[in-house]
Amino acid sequence: MGASKALQCVNGFEVHLYCPVTIGGGFASKLARAFSFRLEEPETPAGDDVVAIKCNLCEGTSLNPPGARRQAYSCEENCPTGALVRVNPVEYFDEVKSARGLIYRDQTHAVGRNIHKSDPLARVWHVAGIAATLLAIAAVVWGLARYGYDGVLAGAWLTMRWLTGLVGLGGVAVVMTYPFRKQVYRRRVGALRYWMLVHIYAGVVAGVVLLLHSGPRLGGLLTSLLYVVFDLVILSGVVGVIAYFVAPRIMTRIEGEPLLVEDLEGRRDELQKQKAAILEQSEGWLKEEIRDRVYPRYGSFGFLWRQLSRREELKALLAQSREEFKSQTTRTATPEERELLLSAVETSVTLRRVDALLFLHRTLRSWIPLHVVSTAAMLALMIVHIVQVVFFNAR
Repeated sequence: MGASKALQCVNGFEVHLYCPVTIGGGFASKLARAFSFRLEEPETPAGDDVVAIKCNLCEGTSLNPPGARRQAYSCEENCPTGALVRVNPVEYFDEVKSARGLIYRDQTHAVGRNIHKSDPLARVWHVAGIAATLLAIAAVVWGLARYGYDGVLAGAWLTMRWLTGLVGLGGVAVVMTYPFRKQVYRRRVGALRYWMLVHIYAGVVAGVVLLLHSGPRLGGLLTSLLYVVFDLVILSGVVGVIAYFVAPRIMTRIEGEPLLVEDLEGRRDELQKQKAAILEQSEGWLKEEIRDRVYPRYGSFGFLWRQLSRREELKALLAQSREEFKSQTTRTATPEERELLLSAVETSVTLRRVDALLFLHRTLRSWIPLHVVSTAAMLALMIVHIVQVVFFNAR
């Protein structure tokens, strides 16, 4: 798989991808890998075909078979939000040079902010998903009102309880296609973002139908536990959707330039060392001022929340923070002491801005372990529940 070395991300990020391309093993290994938390290290390549060091435009892969109507790129196909778009740099920079929110620097370097390409197919999926959800709710409510849970439908063995269970099970089966699609990097199987929309809306439909499936009684301990785990799956999924909708927008708003999480972590370590060095160099009243007032003031949760909730440029925030300690810098203090105090203020404010960006990065991943674990538990309990239902009805 080729990975794009320089891509314009519509949320304002320049992204570098280095993705393994081999997917060995049989069905069991792929199934285990789909639910694994472990990050696999790519094997040492015999050639240079395993890890993309430089984008090769996915040449020589099944993404671009002979006679294909359009060129396809793995990085673009496998972006779960559609934020990565491969463009012709010459045409693109001329086209968006005067676009609102673009920081244009030269013919080869620009930072796009709030540049969103139209995606009609995603809009169709949203409309279809909402319609399917409303239709499923209306159909189940109408069926329950007319036949009840145990009333036989059309003279057959099928009841509303069986029907809602089977429809919910089918929805769960559709939802589980998404983890397997994520393992496909080098074949044309549709953009991952559309699979994600199917995953979300199929999960919503399955969730609604299965919640109505139980009726006013949950049943025994096993069924009750199944519904608790099922609720955790839904809750963690909703948190994930909200995180992916909100966090990137806040991140784009507050960061000066696009930074990878590794850059942010390195910057944080550097600022923490600077804080320690400043405190070590301070003495007397200055040390007490920095230790007891400056660092607690700008290291608080309230100041972190301020980074996330307000639209403030870092320069303006630094100027305002220096103003708060102006009286201390204008009283009887040496130039060295004033410099240390202002340096402590600037370092603390900048560190909290970096902490806010790291918090947003972690938010994008924090819901995933709970979602995966609760999904695995739900599938196991659902299998037991199905076996139990079939067994008791066959007796």
